[in-house]
Amino acid sequence: MCIISGATFIIAALIDAVFFLNVLNMFTNEFIDAAMLLRMTYESTLMFIGYTILLFGMLSSAFSMLRDHRFKSNSKKLQILFIILSSFIISFFIARTFVVLLSADINPTCQLWVKGYRVHHFFFGIGLLVIGGWLGHFQLGRRLVTWISAGLYGGGLGLVVDEFGLLLTFGDYWAIQSYIFFVLISQFLLITLLFESYKVFNASRV
Repeated sequence: MCIISGATFIIAALIDAVFFLNVLNMFTNEFIDAAMLLRMTYESTLMFIGYTILLFGMLSSAFSMLRDHRFKSNSKKLQILFIILSSFIISFFIARTFVVLLSADINPTCQLWVKGYRVHHFFFGIGLLVIGGWLGHFQLGRRLVTWISAGLYGGGLGLVVDEFGLLLTFGDYWAIQSYIFFVLISQFLLITLLFESYKVFNASRV
């Protein structure tokens, strides 16, 4: 259902962009409001929402596979990839939602300053990446530590990507580059996840 819904949003956005069917705007006022919040065009917002729904649909399918006892014996790498992708998506949207809802870009009470320097959340993302990578190298075969390191790595990556546009444009948090990198990195992680799912499925049939 998520996959169908996501594909519908993307197709609708493409049709509206190609044929300039502004009639769609009359039926989706809430998405116009979302576009204003995200500082994106109407079509880009529809496509981004559709892509996000597709991602959750794919993750839901992978989660169902992880819960199936037939695949558990070969699913260690799949579990790690699932946690990284999930935490990446969650942290990206939490950071962006925080900025949208609390106006963190203009509200000094929501900002962290150290000796006159603004501490952006990509610094925390880099810290999580370092800790997650370090734990990943020294987890000594412990499953819980492996899961934690994967979660920290994905979460840190999401925080960094959320401010990619700000870094590349030297100050524009709403730059389209953040959304582009979110799509590119999540695509890479998703393809890796699907490829590993395929390997696990084939291994279970042997």
